[in-house]
Amino acid sequence: MKSVKVLSFLLAASVIAAGCSKFGDTNVNPNGATDPSTAALLSGVEAGLGSYATQTREGLYSQYFSETQYTEVSNYALPRLDFDAVYSGALFDLQNIIRYNTDADKLALSAKFGSANHQIAIARILKAYIFWTITDRWGDVPYFEALKGEEELTPAYDTQEAIYKDLVKELKEASDQFDGGSIATGDLLYRGVAASWKRLANTLRMLISLRTSKVYPNPGEWAATEFANAYADSDGYISDSTQNLTLFYPGTAAYRNPWYNLYLTRADFAQSKVMTDFMAAYNDPRQTSFGSSTIGFPYGLTRFDAVTFGENNPTYSRIHPSAYRAAGAPVVVVSSAHVMLAVAEARQRGWIAGDVTEAYQKGISESWRQWGAKGDINAYVGQANVSLAGGNALSKIHMQQYFAFYPNGMQAWANWRRTGVPALVPSPNASNPSKQIPRRFTYGSLAYSVNGENTNTAVGRLSGGDTPDTKVWWDK
Repeated sequence: MKSVKVLSFLLAASVIAAGCSKFGDTNVNPNGATDPSTAALLSGVEAGLGSYATQTREGLYSQYFSETQYTEVSNYALPRLDFDAVYSGALFDLQNIIRYNTDADKLALSAKFGSANHQIAIARILKAYIFWTITDRWGDVPYFEALKGEEELTPAYDTQEAIYKDLVKELKEASDQFDGGSIATGDLLYRGVAASWKRLANTLRMLISLRTSKVYPNPGEWAATEFANAYADSDGYISDSTQNLTLFYPGTAAYRNPWYNLYLTRADFAQSKVMTDFMAAYNDPRQTSFGSSTIGFPYGLTRFDAVTFGENNPTYSRIHPSAYRAAGAPVVVVSSAHVMLAVAEARQRGWIAGDVTEAYQKGISESWRQWGAKGDINAYVGQANVSLAGGNALSKIHMQQYFAFYPNGMQAWANWRRTGVPALVPSPNASNPSKQIPRRFTYGSLAYSVNGENTNTAVGRLSGGDTPDTKVWWDK
């Protein structure tokens, strides 16, 4: 895939500005165009997708990373965070693409950017992905009544179960919506190619349904049925690294790899010793791509001890070597390794037929391919702690999922909550009352001040209240 050329008109073309409401009642830039380019809106959303795969807070909770100076997050300071910016930003832009392609008065404006069905289908798939990441972090959130602007400024919170099931429905319908019309322009990810978007939709259906394995563990239940349907869909799923959902950065000042920006002026984060110890224990050659050295930074230190360790070990491992965090380095958001290891788990659970070991080894090899790992993969998978022949197959699959998600902390933290693998030990300096790794984000101050009644109703459904120890629906 060619490197993405982010168009210079992106910001000028979009009229969506940060506003006072998190659900779409935004202020309009008086100097901007009256009508946006739907191509520019799509490009703008896609250009920001890399942030979903490079979150540090979730990477700290999953112990991929350690803090090197300010250690509050890795010691579990209260994660009271707002989701407003995502609603008034990326989600509202995607909703506007849908609106401009369904409103009879706007169709003529959007038609020059591709078939209405193509544009709507892509927007729906991206919306589903983003909403998935939101509900996995907070649990119940506004969904069905959100993004309606002045029609609904204080939307109700929907249950995570209802959201999950609608996300799968949306992905199915979006995939079927592509027609024979002209491809959508402004698509930085798959150049408007419907086949690629259909593969992504099926992939997300598989990953979303697998996330509910605690609730629906058995063959024939909702998760197994939805996974099997997506797996068997004739449009396929992401099974090769050339099909990965990858964001290619041009390296310009406005659009650079997030890891590059993270280390541009500071070095507040490092690869954790937890991770480097795992890589050593598994003789895993991916370490040369995962970190800049083999000196992992201890996890959960006090600020004094963290600063001291950094001063005494200046070559501690950063997140990736410099080549993987260059300004123009790509970021993989969804990979074939994630999917093939999900297939291996589904086969192991009896959800679908097939050779578990074949899918498992392909998942590992796809991850190695993604990271350019060098070594004898047959020797690697033959190790006692890797080979499925020695028992504990499900735990071994989960461990390889943990490796394959690196450095996507958002997915790793969710998958760890689902599986309990690896057996992470909470920070010895935890500051929260339970001293345990957080299981969810708590609702932010804006949720209470802007939409207090509905927020409190949602809190009333939480068995443990609005705390980081309360589990989301699928984390039973």
